[in-house]
Amino acid sequence: MNQFKYITDTPFWYLLAKRVMERAQTNLPLLFEPLSKRAAELELPITYGGTKSLSWAVICHLFLLYDAKAPIMGRKGFLRMTAGFKMAFQPRRFAQIAIKRIVANIAYPFSPDRTIRESVADTFLANGLTVTEEYDDTSWDDVILSRSMVDPEMMSLCERIVTPPSDIWESTIQYYTQHRPGFFYRLSINVRSWLID
Repeated sequence: MNQFKYITDTPFWYLLAKRVMERAQTNLPLLFEPLSKRAAELELPITYGGTKSLSWAVICHLFLLYDAKAPIMGRKGFLRMTAGFKMAFQPRRFAQIAIKRIVANIAYPFSPDRTIRESVADTFLANGLTVTEEYDDTSWDDVILSRSMVDPEMMSLCERIVTPPSDIWESTIQYYTQHRPGFFYRLSINVRSWLID
């Protein structure tokens, strides 16, 4: 793999997160609708859509991009990546908490022999949902997970939802290389005004 020169720049990861979010706002609602419909067919008191589902889907995209493109960054690079993600989400702590949940689910998957992509899809399924009025107590939790994870249609939709756009990494690298902010700006906490074209 050809390592990207600026892989440990926090603003790069911030830019990537904003671009992924922008694309997701257009594309993902089309997948949330059939996922909610399938949940209803399985008589599960859950639905998908809105800011919660979108944020979880985007953080899953970002984790899979990191895992595929930059898994050897080391601790320092990982912390800079996380810092970039934190600046892209509200509340800021969401990205850090979500990444920890994804990593924990990969380390201790819901069931044995899950691939990283499947574990990330599982994490989205369990965290990106919103419960409906029919959800009356926590006894539903195990039912929701067990019914969903044995349903091929449900899991196929979740895997599609967490799959990042195929061209987003390369196009973001190209943009960042041409518009990389200066040294002092890169060190600045406030990179919010430095955005996409």
